[in-house]
Amino acid sequence: MLDKNDAPQSDDFLQIDGVYAGYGETIILRDINFSLTQGQVLTILGRNGVGKSTLLKSIIGLLPIAQGEVTYHGQRINHLPPYQLASMGIAYVPETRDIFSSLSVRENLAIAQNLNQNLSQAPEEATWDVPKIIALFPWLDKRMHHGGTELSGGEQQMLAIARALLMNPRLLILDEPTEGLAPIIVTQLQEILGTLKQQGLTMLLVEQNFHFATKLADQAIILGQSQIQWQGDCQTLLGQQKIQMEWLGI
Repeated sequence: MLDKNDAPQSDDFLQIDGVYAGYGETIILRDINFSLTQGQVLTILGRNGVGKSTLLKSIIGLLPIAQGEVTYHGQRINHLPPYQLASMGIAYVPETRDIFSSLSVRENLAIAQNLNQNLSQAPEEATWDVPKIIALFPWLDKRMHHGGTELSGGEQQMLAIARALLMNPRLLILDEPTEGLAPIIVTQLQEILGTLKQQGLTMLLVEQNFHFATKLADQAIILGQSQIQWQGDCQTLLGQQKIQMEWLGI
């Protein structure tokens, strides 16, 4: 089994080259090309239905790509199953969160921690454990015995991210983390992800909330009509009102 520490080094932490992806014979994405540098946050923007989640699923191995390559630390990974990508340090928080609703918060965290120990042994300095998780998400300490169905939407999202962090990722992929959350929870989430960014965690983020995404991310790409219509740094995008209106409806 590949280990996250065995991946060769590369200038581009994550590289997407000429990717075509979709469902069966239906191609949703065409000729997608971009790279993500280690330590940066990149956001994928676009209207509903343009293929943002499809792109993430293609990267994480949940959806086979029809053409092109995905490389991580210089190693081609688009032929690998999701569990093997997890062992290489890639964690994914889906739009549906997918916590185990019949299990307690403690049990959800224990499963992630046990899986990480079985997949690979992370370096000591990079290890996330439950005490560190509680320090980042203080409310968890009082909710450990509550079941997934007893949590609010915001708490479920925080738990999903906490569970992903226990996999000790080098790359955290998030799909619509603010969807359906109250503004106060969105603010809290922005602070938490901002802290992770300051700690050097590389993130790939699909998000509909333009201001949330551009405040957190360094770089942005905009998907539209099956292709990338714009890419660059977020500060430049903030001044591109025509691009925002045409492809994001802002």
